[in-house]
Amino acid sequence: MKHSKRKTTILAMTSLLTVLALATTMLGNAHAASASYSFNLVGPNTAMAQNTIPGTPIAAGDVLRLTGSGTFDTSAGSATGGGSFTHYKPDGSVFARGIWVVTGFQSFSSYGGPNRGLRGGLLPVTVSIIGPEATFSGLTLQVSCHINAPAGAPEEGTTLLGLFSEPTGGNTLFHTH
Repeated sequence: MKHSKRKTTILAMTSLLTVLALATTMLGNAHAASASYSFNLVGPNTAMAQNTIPGTPIAAGDVLRLTGSGTFDTSAGSATGGGSFTHYKPDGSVFARGIWVVTGFQSFSSYGGPNRGLRGGLLPVTVSIIGPEATFSGLTLQVSCHINAPAGAPEEGTTLLGLFSEPTGGNTLFHTH
């Protein structure tokens, strides 16, 4: 009887430890597969227009300065966010000021990182630029953070693809939720 009790106790303890190990593994995998992130433009980010864009007020050498942040969920395919912008002409004069708003998620390539608060990656999102004279919709804002970036990754910063495509300053960060 004494031997049977000990055997039952060992079996119960083994079963409990197995359940705890499985639960820990499942929770760890669920955490690792997290699809919810945020991004921050750390200080103002700037990008320069390399070419004059016919039909727009953008001339070669113009600079776009952005501030802002946002969130996105890769599983849901959704994104929100925004901030402010200033469009400078090559002589440094301000051409326009306004806001930018995220209107859609495109994709996200995670580079990983040392912890949940410091992640690298590449995020293109669809944005609208809203200024005093006009609104430009359907533009692609690319946010690039170089933490753990592979060789050939786009430079750190933000660009408005096809318009202000040369990053000239600023940093970005991604955070896992």
